[in-house]
Amino acid sequence: MTSTPAPATPPGQHDAPGGVGAAPRPGALRALFVYRLISRAYFHLPVLFAFFYLHHLGIALAQTLLALYGFTVMVSGAFVGRFSAAFGPRTLLVGGEIVKAAGLLLTGTIAGGTAGLVAGQVLSGFGYALTASVESPLVGVLEPDRERAAKIQARTQSWIFAVVMVSGIAGAVLFQHTRLTVFLLSALACAAAATAATGIGPVRLPATRPTPGTAGTPVRRGGWTGGAGWWIAYYVCLRGVALAAFVGFIPYLLFVRTKVSLALFGILLAVFNIAALLVARWTARLLRTAPAALLLAATLASVAASLVLLATTSRLAPVVIAIALLGLGAGAARPLTQDGLSALDGPARGRVTVRMEQLTGSANTLVLVLGGLGLGAGHAPAVMWGSAAVVAVAGAVILAARPGARTPAPAQTQAQALN
Repeated sequence: MTSTPAPATPPGQHDAPGGVGAAPRPGALRALFVYRLISRAYFHLPVLFAFFYLHHLGIALAQTLLALYGFTVMVSGAFVGRFSAAFGPRTLLVGGEIVKAAGLLLTGTIAGGTAGLVAGQVLSGFGYALTASVESPLVGVLEPDRERAAKIQARTQSWIFAVVMVSGIAGAVLFQHTRLTVFLLSALACAAAATAATGIGPVRLPATRPTPGTAGTPVRRGGWTGGAGWWIAYYVCLRGVALAAFVGFIPYLLFVRTKVSLALFGILLAVFNIAALLVARWTARLLRTAPAALLLAATLASVAASLVLLATTSRLAPVVIAIALLGLGAGAARPLTQDGLSALDGPARGRVTVRMEQLTGSANTLVLVLGGLGLGAGHAPAVMWGSAAVVAVAGAVILAARPGARTPAPAQTQAQALN
């Protein structure tokens, strides 16, 4: 008499701390796609520095408040994973958006003065940390096929850049008429995103604890193999500085020093998102025709050159070129990194992505705080030159330490396991 083998556990039904997950409901992947787009409707983000500055907080304090968001994301990363195990991804997405909305309303209404602004940034950062801890891993659970998951990530990222661009331009135009409206719209987007997240269903993320009896066994699949730590270093170096320049340094240069109108301010910042959108759509094709090392060097050079331009001129045309270069470098970093991590299975790649974003938040915080001190002291060119030097020097070191080849393909990994 032969026993019937137990069926394999389908994606989304892995045992997880706190209970057994349910199979993904039909349309769950579409609901996640809709959620990710709506949640990126940041009407307030391009004008956040201007909002702080117009309330006479001072340059250094305004930059510190911007940095507080990233700092909260970094600190929250130490424990938000436990919430996912206890409550599940859907609850974290819905709850995180509600927390973000509360932070936006607290910031926009300036309830409680400076303390209220601090609380608003902390709540916004904590809400994002909750959602980011499950958003990327969910893609790998709902779509276990690596190639399809990678295509979904690339397509979603292109749409995200478009949403950020349109909402940012609209926010800058509306801000010159009524400041509170941009925060209300962003809070409404959070509410809509929370509603979309309910369509994902009660799916659970796979448990990350090791299976009994496997202690000390080398991890071939699902671990940080193939230089994942190197890709994290590259991503954190480039995006940490580029995003600090986008949310803090460029708004200061345009709004405080050059004194452009708010409408033009929004359009100029949109150049960043247009460049990022275009390069994100073309990165996959470029990887088929150009060595990855060359593309990585180009992204680092693009960001460094952008900062050098900002350090040496305040004329409109070079500034537009600088913003475009910054968008090209920052926009290509994510698809390049995801390609470099493509041999990891979906959940593992998602966990690496979460950690990567947390470390980027810490780097962003450091650059914004130090840069804010320099800008507040009137040393804007030195801040730009220093940031460019960080990208150039750290980038050169990272490139020199690059693994000899990209993360091994699945077939190579299996062959290695057999040898």
